Amino acid sequence: MSRRVFLTGATGYIGGALARRLVAAGDSVRALVRATSDPAVVAALRALGVETCEGDVTDRASMRQGMAGSDWVVHAAADLDFYADERRVRRTNVDGADNVASLAYKLGCGRLLLLSSIAAFTGSPADGTPATEESPKGLDFPSLYSATKRSGEEAVRAWTRKGLDLNVVWPSLVYGPPGKKSGANALLRLFAKGRVPVLVGGGRRTSWVHVDDLVEGMLRLMERAEAGGAPGRDYLMTGDVATTRSVIERTCALAGVRPPRLELPLWLARLGARAAAPYYRLRGFKNPFPPGQLESLGRHWAFDDSRARRELDWTPRSLDEGLPPTVDHILGRD
Repeated sequence: MSRRVFLTGATGYIGGALARRLVAAGDSVRALVRATSDPAVVAALRALGVETCEGDVTDRASMRQGMAGSDWVVHAAADLDFYADERRVRRTNVDGADNVASLAYKLGCGRLLLLSSIAAFTGSPADGTPATEESPKGLDFPSLYSATKRSGEEAVRAWTRKGLDLNVVWPSLVYGPPGKKSGANALLRLFAKGRVPVLVGGGRRTSWVHVDDLVEGMLRLMERAEAGGAPGRDYLMTGDVATTRSVIERTCALAGVRPPRLELPLWLARLGARAAAPYYRLRGFKNPFPPGQLESLGRHWAFDDSRARRELDWTPRSLDEGLPPTVDHILGRD
């Protein structure tokens, strides 16, 4: 049976992959696109058969017509720009999430699927053991993105107390084709091209999930919820766990370049970033090491997604399976 899905974030990396899968499954998809969205990306969505609706998550009224009559509202839009000003990020990640949830509730839409992030947990235990869905979420936010993803999630959950049906997915670092500079591919690309001379937080354990596996997990969740098997159930979809050093070494080996020889402790990286900031400002460049990103590198981001594997019969690929084609794509060898 075809679903009517209203999707935010369809012009992004994960949202675009989800739009393609929903259309392939025969679903009717309406995607929210901004007036400033890339025309080529919007045209590609339309070519797939996606109906685009111009608006913005920060403008609640602009979503009403597109969202009305939806069986599912999938909120995948987010601002994860480490260089953006705080007001803009909060308007998108917090106010925007509240706008989507409140409108879905008031229009009587079937269900809301919120694409959150492991950033909302502020990290995993300091001893490197993986966190689960039940693990306590910290309050020491490493970045504005982390803080706003938590606040946005809380704003959405407030509507469940009024009757909104909600499922939440927390993905980890998301990699894999098609985007060469999208998701965690941007980080992998820098190392694959030998452009990063140092490593920070190499011993920290981090979860990585392939974009196709994340989308598959989201579709399985939707199917299970429709069958009555996942009322209010939330899932980590985080894939393989490995140290940052291990992932970078494997990426560099696949790319045929030497991995960074120098590894800096976090305190020294902080000092270096502060010292270099005036130089980048003078040259008109962005600091390649924004504070929020550096603080995140000092933490473990290891998560256990056994619940999704068990309840959704979901089996994400390993890094050994996912990295080779990703590196080939990043380097244009596919």
